[in-house]
Amino acid sequence: MKKVLVGMFIALMGVFMVSCSNGGGIEKAKEILNELKADGANLDKEGLKAKVMDLGNAIKPEIAKMTEVAKELKEDPSKIADMPDKLKDLQEFEEVMTDMGKVLEGLPAWKELEADEEFGKKFMELVGMPEN
Repeated sequence: MKKVLVGMFIALMGVFMVSCSNGGGIEKAKEILNELKADGANLDKEGLKAKVMDLGNAIKPEIAKMTEVAKELKEDPSKIADMPDKLKDLQEFEEVMTDMGKVLEGLPAWKELEADEEFGKKFMELVGMPEN
């Protein structure tokens, strides 16, 4: 089971890295993704940048939770039995991150934004994952 959770954590981080707190967590992220699905194709690079930063604010608390769960399990893998709610949240977060990747990849402005290294750094800092 520990391997499954560690694998899920790595998968979440992989999706997050390829896709690239004041929000309402997962529900707020879903709202933003729905807005992007509906109107994202009409956004220019700056408009999409603002939406993605809003999305970052929404997922920041979820990333903090994910990091804390991973830390707890690394210290004591037997704690997994005490974490059904946290694991459920992580599963829902994984679904949101997968959806985020699909939505962003389908937007014309994403190609340009994805190549913007400065934006990537700011986004990673926003969500609490600085490079160093």
